[in-house]
Amino acid sequence: MKKNLFFLVALIAVAITWKFLVMGYFDRIPPINETTKTCLITGASSGIGYNMAREMIKRGWKVIGIARKQDKLQEIAKELGANFIPYVCDVSDRESVKRVSTQIKEQQLHPTLFFLNAGMAELEELYQPMLSIHQETFDTNYFGVVAWVDGWLNDVKNTGGGTFVATSSVSSLWAGPKAASYGASKAAINACFRALHLQYRNEGIGFVIVLPGPVKTDMLKGSVKDLPFIHKPDAEAKYIIKKVFARQKQIEPSWFYSWLTRTLNVLPDGLASKF
Repeated sequence: MKKNLFFLVALIAVAITWKFLVMGYFDRIPPINETTKTCLITGASSGIGYNMAREMIKRGWKVIGIARKQDKLQEIAKELGANFIPYVCDVSDRESVKRVSTQIKEQQLHPTLFFLNAGMAELEELYQPMLSIHQETFDTNYFGVVAWVDGWLNDVKNTGGGTFVATSSVSSLWAGPKAASYGASKAAINACFRALHLQYRNEGIGFVIVLPGPVKTDMLKGSVKDLPFIHKPDAEAKYIIKKVFARQKQIEPSWFYSWLTRTLNVLPDGLASKF
């Protein structure tokens, strides 16, 4: 029994090491198109998105900041200056995304780098209605990403190429109790971006998925707040941006949770569900 367990753990270690050390350096997206030095960030009013905006402006880029709260966007615009261009938009509303995209194009702004970071998570309790939660979660976490890709692919092509970066989660690899809608929505965006990566890899357009572990933001709820190795959003944003410019197609900032979620997949359900 011990011998079989050791072999299984060794096999997982080899597979993950191959994924991180080999594929991470040799299987890359096209170079970042810096022609316009303009990027677009959804969920830009707080957490990782806000810190991404700060970091990209430090790098000399213009940032189109997308969020639902106008007052918060105005505060950030005052803080970050003229290179932060705010737009109010609910990413779960396809018409809102279309309208704002049109406004951005009318202002002759042509982002070539998209950080599609906005997301939501809601815990699900036993025997409570779940369909509406799943619909709302997918509208934001999945369709709220795909809508921006759909609206900007042709513009990116005409600008000479671009990169779409979607914030997924380690929950897409293993979703625990109460996280069915969140894990499913993130797993869906993983599958979507992997397929788009293959479809557009020779077109100068890159698709990147980011799988963070727990990050100290407002999305942390319940017992998740007490987990170890929770990252700070400013450090997370800097790491993600660094890896995007290194042309990695899959970014996993938390090695601990990347290993843990993959390990939980092979454990008996009774044991895995306790995590």
